[in-house]
Amino acid sequence: MLIKRYSKSEPLIFVWIMIPYVLGMNLILFGTCVLQSFSQFALSFLYSAIYLFTTYFVFGTVAVTIRKQIPSAGDLFRRIAIMLPVFYIMNIAAIKGMVFIYQRLNLFGCSINENMDWWGILYGCIMTTAITFINEGMANFEAWKASLNETEKLKNIYQRSKLIGLKGQINPHFLFNCFNTLSGLIQEDEEKAEKFLDEMTKVHRYLLRSDDDMLVPVSDELKFTSSYLYLAKERFGKAVEIDINVSEKILEQFLPPLSMQVVLENIIYTNAISKNNPLKININTQDENMLSITHSVHEKTILENLGTDEGLDNLLNKYLLLKAGKVEILESADERSINLPLIKDTKAIL
Repeated sequence: MLIKRYSKSEPLIFVWIMIPYVLGMNLILFGTCVLQSFSQFALSFLYSAIYLFTTYFVFGTVAVTIRKQIPSAGDLFRRIAIMLPVFYIMNIAAIKGMVFIYQRLNLFGCSINENMDWWGILYGCIMTTAITFINEGMANFEAWKASLNETEKLKNIYQRSKLIGLKGQINPHFLFNCFNTLSGLIQEDEEKAEKFLDEMTKVHRYLLRSDDDMLVPVSDELKFTSSYLYLAKERFGKAVEIDINVSEKILEQFLPPLSMQVVLENIIYTNAISKNNPLKININTQDENMLSITHSVHEKTILENLGTDEGLDNLLNKYLLLKAGKVEILESADERSINLPLIKDTKAIL
């Protein structure tokens, strides 16, 4: 019998398999009697098709239940090893029930050949085995294709995130602001200027990472964060208030690379910043599974299109494709929190 809702190709499999299955079952149970006239052939086929189609839904329900309990593609043979014995028992009941009904009702003038019901059961078990493997094969093939598409999307998003990071690094606003701040510091305080240049170099080096890692340690992201916020603090002075308070326990967990750059750029470039109303940025760990970035909200009257919203959308999509949890964005009138799930088991993701 067919496995219900196993793949998109199931209706086509059903048509191609059920027609020869019904014909073969009728010939086994009734012999050449069903071929004596077109009316007998048509009626026998119709009644058997209705009966077997109905039992198909029962088999399908059982199959779906087993698949829900053992969904992993790696458990294919374990799943089949459970399904087939169950299906064989169900086949005995289904074919015995079919024989019982035909013997009592004699619907189209042909009687069941003596002792052929067990041959019918054997035939049903063989067909069930074949159909189970066909449906499992199609389901896993479609899952494989979907996985390839998902992997390709993920690669595209990571390349896009690198491009966004590169754009952030070479964006005229970013460069000019850094150079202007550096120029002012050179004139005022050479020691601070040297420190600023050092932190600026760290930021640019991280943004121009040449590796293709899909995940990086939280410690690396926080080092980048520290350097990036140092530049922001030197640029804006008392107009920005920064508080970083994270647990050391999370440092060896993982984040998608450039996650903090995306979040921080979104905060800085979408909020008005002034000494009278400082932008407050707080980075903390409410628990060991989430890195929380909270900031005060000071809406700009005019927003420049610097791609910050695009970068945040890209980060949300990255988490979805990684199946690494959902990025939470909690907003109120005067505060917004962006909570990034932390990843402990990189093998489960990669």
